[in-house]
Amino acid sequence: MKMSRLIKLLFVLISVTAILSLTDTIFVFQSDFPLALQVDGEVWIRKISEFSISDRVAIFSMIEFTTLPWYWALFMMWRLAKLYRDGQYFTPQNSRCFVGIAYALIAMSILDTLIAPVIGGYFYYRGILDGMPDMDVTLILADTDLLTAGLFFFLIGMIMEKASTLREEADMTI
Repeated sequence: MKMSRLIKLLFVLISVTAILSLTDTIFVFQSDFPLALQVDGEVWIRKISEFSISDRVAIFSMIEFTTLPWYWALFMMWRLAKLYRDGQYFTPQNSRCFVGIAYALIAMSILDTLIAPVIGGYFYYRGILDGMPDMDVTLILADTDLLTAGLFFFLIGMIMEKASTLREEADMTI
């Protein structure tokens, strides 16, 4: 597949992904999905409709805050595809895009890990829960895939920065 066709496909897929992510956000807000936490070894479950409007907005805000890095990653992918479309392959801007994607993935890993304790802390503060949710090792290690991908993109960003420096040096010697 030619690079120009691949880049056009990537633009379409990034756009579709962004639209579907926004649609998912609307669906989550409109749905009555249950929230489940484990407190002192017992599972605590409540549907969103059982909370007050202010609590629903707070819960929704906390959950959706974790998706902001995803939109940043999509934006960085869009910028990177645009740079490639314009024939800019080894530039500092490319490196910054890869590093931006890395930071977004790492932030997603951290925020996804912290969402249950943060919501649990909010519930505890509001008197909805009698204690803080249990922190299980599997909860802490659940998003190592995003962390690994983030660190890999960070490495690519560093390599791209090195490549851009080498390219500038080569251009100056010719």
